[in-house]
Amino acid sequence: MTETTEVALERYRQLAAGNDSARSGHYRDLVTSYYDLVTDLYLEGWGPSHHFAPLKPGDSHVDALAARQEFLAGRAGLCPGMKVLDVGSGVGGPALNIAGISGAHVTGLDLTPVRVDHARRRARDLGLQERTTFVDGDAMDMPFEDASFDVVYAFEAICHTADKGRTHAEIARVLKPGGLSIGYEWLAADGLPTAALDHLIEPICRYYALPHLATPGRLTRQLQHAGFTDIVVGDAEATGDLAATWDYLDELADLGEQFDDSPVRKFMVEGARALTRAAREGAFLIDFWEARKPGTPSE
Repeated sequence: MTETTEVALERYRQLAAGNDSARSGHYRDLVTSYYDLVTDLYLEGWGPSHHFAPLKPGDSHVDALAARQEFLAGRAGLCPGMKVLDVGSGVGGPALNIAGISGAHVTGLDLTPVRVDHARRRARDLGLQERTTFVDGDAMDMPFEDASFDVVYAFEAICHTADKGRTHAEIARVLKPGGLSIGYEWLAADGLPTAALDHLIEPICRYYALPHLATPGRLTRQLQHAGFTDIVVGDAEATGDLAATWDYLDELADLGEQFDDSPVRKFMVEGARALTRAAREGAFLIDFWEARKPGTPSE
């Protein structure tokens, strides 16, 4: 028998209620349960690209997301003939846009079958089946051969993995020599006291299916341990100013509070409040990174 939304939400809350170690131990159930609950409302309120981007005066939310994706494609030098991997590709918004504008072939990897199926349908609807492939799989154990991709990117997705160092090591494995790892990641600020971690970061982890959050310092070390060179973490131009984005998210939360039709909507409003509060306190960050796999690209 299919469980009710209320039962599914309570099940998710129980999965998310443990500490970092407990969430890491059942991260697959944690993440898939979360996205089974929220994907439809994400599509309704945020569209098919489930990440953040700086909002500039006169830009719509959709414009801002597209600009973020186009910036990454340009920074990575994506072009026809390249093979690219999107880690945590979700319902395919960024992958399909980037494949369309760059001409590169983009493979999307996601842990949640419901979102992979949605991405495949969108690819068919947009006529991009030849430029994209969507695969159900784990970023900590990627179903790809060594040296398969010229570029690997992620939009705020590696935060869902239980072992982020292992994920970056897998990215290094599937990259060709000289290949680029690039993207955006949810992070906790370095050096937060325990009280701030408990009050500001822990709620984000529970509302957004995160086993834990890395920090800029830890991300740098993870990339180093994975063997990358030319590491950049936190480029200000690439990261951008998200202050107006947090205002927009609060506006959506205000709108969501006017509805009492869904316990999941209420849950998402609570999560949005936790996220913007931590961001404005400087405890929560979204930072850009890029890093190069050593070696000379082969023809």
